[in-house]
Amino acid sequence: MRNSAIHHAHEEGIANRGFIALLLTMACGALNDNLYRGALMLLVVTGSAWGGVLGSGGTGWVTLMVYVPFLLLLGFTGLLSDRYPKYRIIVLTRFVEIILASLVILAMFMDSPWFAFLLLLLLASQSAFFSPAKYGSVPEVVSPGNLSRANGVLSLLTNACIVAGLSLSGILLDYGTSIGIKGTIFVGIVMTAIATFSFLITFMIPRTPAARPDLKISINGFKTYWRTFGDIRKTPLMTAVMAWCLFYLVASLIIVIIPEYRQPLELTDGQVSYLLGSATLGVALGGGIVGVLSGHSIVVRFIPIGSIGMTVGFFILGMFQLPYLWILVLLGLIGLAAGVYVVPILALLQHMPVPGFRARCLGTANFACYVAMSLSAGLYGLLAIQVGSHPETWFLITAIMAAVISISLLFMMPSLSRGARPESFSTVHDREEHGTA
Repeated sequence: MRNSAIHHAHEEGIANRGFIALLLTMACGALNDNLYRGALMLLVVTGSAWGGVLGSGGTGWVTLMVYVPFLLLLGFTGLLSDRYPKYRIIVLTRFVEIILASLVILAMFMDSPWFAFLLLLLLASQSAFFSPAKYGSVPEVVSPGNLSRANGVLSLLTNACIVAGLSLSGILLDYGTSIGIKGTIFVGIVMTAIATFSFLITFMIPRTPAARPDLKISINGFKTYWRTFGDIRKTPLMTAVMAWCLFYLVASLIIVIIPEYRQPLELTDGQVSYLLGSATLGVALGGGIVGVLSGHSIVVRFIPIGSIGMTVGFFILGMFQLPYLWILVLLGLIGLAAGVYVVPILALLQHMPVPGFRARCLGTANFACYVAMSLSAGLYGLLAIQVGSHPETWFLITAIMAAVISISLLFMMPSLSRGARPESFSTVHDREEHGTA
């Protein structure tokens, strides 16, 4: 097979320079994305500086701005990550992030919400180029038997940086003001420093060759999505994509619901950030635990366990008006269950495709995932006008959705179990390659 040359372009284990560099670069990207998104969500919540700009449900519209570029670009960027060396794409996107982070400072100095929203769209667009390349690089720097462990560590560190981004967004807004710098400008300064560090780290990532240098590039990303769906639809990989989407359909709502606690509980920006941080820290811990417990295998039984845990947590938050500390703890436990759910699925998405098809599969899976998240964000933005944005109402809605997903997973488990077998590694091909291999 023509991809055999890059099938194992990695060192044994996960404690190698290439994987560590990739982790740090991914972590910096997650930190900056969520630092900026968290700051903007706090700014558009009712009672804040830009509270009336997007109207009721403003956090949902901010979140939708993050998702739309992924929907439009992932099919094309997935092709690029198979056609060209992933290392080159990673370096270029990190450089672009420095420029965009610098422009955030200007937007905040001008106090222009629409310029700030435009930059959010552009930052999400460069992340859409980064995403297939970074996830597709993981199997190139670790061995197949270490995929679950690698993804556990990846989830732990990346989500820890999501914790830091969401948590620090409010804290930095408050801190900047306290030292005489406009809080929003201070956020931009910190983002630029992180982006610069991320760019420098990329030079430690191994220069692996392109997976499919002969691959034809189509600007029509949607064509890539449909073709990839056609290639995987009769395989366990399609089931993994469905489980991946169902997770984000529900989990993405947490991020838009939590800032709405600010007004009823009379919280500061920093206190709201701690709630966001608790949930994402839980994801990191859950992912790390699953990575360790899985060892050299993909253990799919963690998936329904995580789904049931999230469902119970959502019901409690939806049925009772709880004090701040209880909400903080419950969100952490929900995040823990989410981490338990998501790590085995991510490992499955990387486990089954052949190397020259992997980035497109991940790009298509992420496209489907962003469709699900966009539906959630749009639903929130529209329904909040009718039913309000009170957190208890929305956590109850989320609990019902999570319960339906938990039941659906029972029917998916046989297929997911087949996909997790060692003999299923690198068995899913695209039709073009399979016909010429």
